Amino acid sequence: MDVYINGRFLTQKTTGVQRVAEEILKNLDKYIGEHNIKARFIILTPKNAIKNLNLKNIEVQKTNFLKGHLWEQVVLPWMTKKSFLINFCNTGPLLKKNQSVFIHDAAIQSAPEGFSKKFIYWYKIMYKLLGSNARNIVTVSNFSKKELVNYYPEMKNKISVVYNGANHVLDIKHDNTILKKHDLVNKDFILAVSSANPNKNFKVIMDAISKMKDFQGEVIIAGGKQSNVFSDTSLEFNAKCKWVGYVSDEELVSLYKHAKVFVFPSVYEGFGLPPLEAMSLGCPVISSNKASMPEVLKKHVIYFDANNSDELIEKINLIFSKQQLVEGLRREGQAYAQTFTWEKAANQLVNIVQREINIKEN
Repeated sequence: MDVYINGRFLTQKTTGVQRVAEEILKNLDKYIGEHNIKARFIILTPKNAIKNLNLKNIEVQKTNFLKGHLWEQVVLPWMTKKSFLINFCNTGPLLKKNQSVFIHDAAIQSAPEGFSKKFIYWYKIMYKLLGSNARNIVTVSNFSKKELVNYYPEMKNKISVVYNGANHVLDIKHDNTILKKHDLVNKDFILAVSSANPNKNFKVIMDAISKMKDFQGEVIIAGGKQSNVFSDTSLEFNAKCKWVGYVSDEELVSLYKHAKVFVFPSVYEGFGLPPLEAMSLGCPVISSNKASMPEVLKKHVIYFDANNSDELIEKINLIFSKQQLVEGLRREGQAYAQTFTWEKAANQLVNIVQREINIKEN
């Protein structure tokens, strides 16, 4: 029996959803090698795939025609018409029934500010059809499950929750050259990681730091920058804030390990992987209390109201003044974060696939 995997994500740069696909597949590959799995797992990719996961037990087949959405809607369902299909990155063949689709959140409905009207229109149609036609929907938190069912009631009886892992950061070697490059050696700095989306809410950090006249530390923000996200003049950087741009995984691990605290001010997240990455490496976290964060992070971080810069100032001052609190957050946060593994996620996916195939066979 063949189980196919939508490999379109192998044509894309690794961000959040691509990271989930890559890490689950690496662990699925390991699981297959250790267990007697009767199904054959095959990744289908468009001709423009740029990444190789170096898998040993999952076959990769590259097709020679079409790419992008057209490949996904025409070639992929045709090549998998008699088999079960797994889709990791919010999209999949709209009319195929024998498939599972990961939909990570309902941001296009609840937090549309970060998306174009065209993007929102297309994804609303897609989620509606996938919710109606797909055999199974997978999401990454109970918060996202509730959100998706609210907007797409047809998903109610077919949606499963599979938490992300965070242990991939433990296998990444740190690159401390970034500390020397930005003069961060032996300095206390606050770390934040951005993507180009207003829902990441970095304005609250800028507002807080601008009010902290006696603050002696520095704020380091890593990630891509787009002018349409930071068009507000109140977000102009000052001597206390430094944008370091895109960083490699190795550089990010170094920043996590040496930061005084990681601040995660996002107002909408389906899961929220960066805080768990930071915690895994012993970095204490101050997080927004919005969306999925309380569910995922539990009692192991310091929360603040994402709309209240004064409250963020209070929490930052706690970190810089109470070393015992910092040590407790480091120790307990690290132990908690390491319970989120990609091995668990892969095992849950195997159970879902086996269940759905059995349903079809019966």
